[in-house]
Amino acid sequence: MTELERDLVIKLMSRNISEDEFRNEFFSGKHPEQKIIRLLERALVERNADDVEFTLFAGFDLFTEKSVPILCELLVSDSHSRHEDIARSLQDLKSPESIESLYAAALLKLDYLDFDENFALARKCTWALSAINTIESRRKLELLAQCDNEIIRGFAKKRLE
Repeated sequence: MTELERDLVIKLMSRNISEDEFRNEFFSGKHPEQKIIRLLERALVERNADDVEFTLFAGFDLFTEKSVPILCELLVSDSHSRHEDIARSLQDLKSPESIESLYAAALLKLDYLDFDENFALARKCTWALSAINTIESRRKLELLAQCDNEIIRGFAKKRLE
């Protein structure tokens, strides 16, 4: 992501620019989803947490099935702290392609979440697996319902009910 692109996202975040102005300048009328995917891929390779956050913010309503592979990679990466946002996006997309990543992320131990005794990421992952609603996603919920962590086990059991 360029400095100009970062500045535009910051302006949008602070409401110093309208969404229309942002989209016109940031995307220049060119395939917005492809640009978001490309920026996320670069941020992942560069392990740039700020660019992951900025790009997710810029593309929050642009994710489609084409976005699922990079979102899955980011979901299990320790290079940023936006896992809950990604799990929520995957829940909205309901793609069976995300099942393995959601399952893995539900059990992921990330340093920045050490304080989280409520396991919010795992909760969001169980919601996403439930939303996908396939035989495979139910199998993953069943596995989570048997895991050692009592809280995660409870989330999974609730989604299975």
